[in-house]
Amino acid sequence: MTCKLCGSARPEKFLRSQGADILKCPACGFMSREPYLGCAAAKCAGCADRCIDRLSEPGFLEARLRVDKRRADRIKKLAGGDLSKLKVLELGAGLGCLASHLAAGAGEYLGVEASPVFCACLRENFKQLSGKVLNACLPGPEQQGRFDLLVAVDVLQFAPNPVEFLKEAALALRPGGLVYLEVPNESLSALRARVRRALGLYGGSPLHHGHINFFTPRSLRLLLEKAGLGAVCLRQASIAADKDRLFLTLKRKLPAWVRALSLAARLTGADARLGLGNTVASCRKAGETR
Repeated sequence: MTCKLCGSARPEKFLRSQGADILKCPACGFMSREPYLGCAAAKCAGCADRCIDRLSEPGFLEARLRVDKRRADRIKKLAGGDLSKLKVLELGAGLGCLASHLAAGAGEYLGVEASPVFCACLRENFKQLSGKVLNACLPGPEQQGRFDLLVAVDVLQFAPNPVEFLKEAALALRPGGLVYLEVPNESLSALRARVRRALGLYGGSPLHHGHINFFTPRSLRLLLEKAGLGAVCLRQASIAADKDRLFLTLKRKLPAWVRALSLAARLTGADARLGLGNTVASCRKAGETR
């Protein structure tokens, strides 16, 4: 079996998480779960981190909305500062928090969400998104070439065969259209594992239970290349510096030591430089300009 990303080497076992082996390609560094099972539609199945059950808890939905407002502002800036004239397609609309911000600012918005559980929550909490989010993994062929901006946040780690998934998604873009991607940066996996265990995340396991793909900036750049996309911008976004993100991650009031670490991350940006946040990429089809 060769690497699902570069196809040039045989992945090697380097970690075990939630009863599965995590393989790493010695050539490109791409990591994946073995057995390679799962799909975006089943990302809630068996999950102990039941974010859908916490929507009614005090402050949870409000914190998600604040986090995704900042993310929407980042997307808007990368897209030129104004979404009102753009047709926006979001893959993995999730619980609808980012979708609500994008739909409010876009000239036209369409979302797709593979999980029927998430779709039901979205429709219950955001009535204004009625008819704007489809229960699907990808848009249909009738949507090809229609959109100016494609947004996929925390999607690629769930997608079997991410190269083909991203290629098919990009068909929805018009010439010169922009793609915004965001995935966890799984660089320094041993350090990340210690941090996650210290915080009590994922039941003491080093990796999220539902992810089947694990990216570093290097393997994400290779994925873009294989999918026919060229990176306009590829950088790190902090998680530790965002107290709302930490609250959503820990699901409890932040201990004093976590608040101190968050302040240090805001002042120094050290976690982003160490690769302990998310990787953000904006890209276009190779050879295209706006």
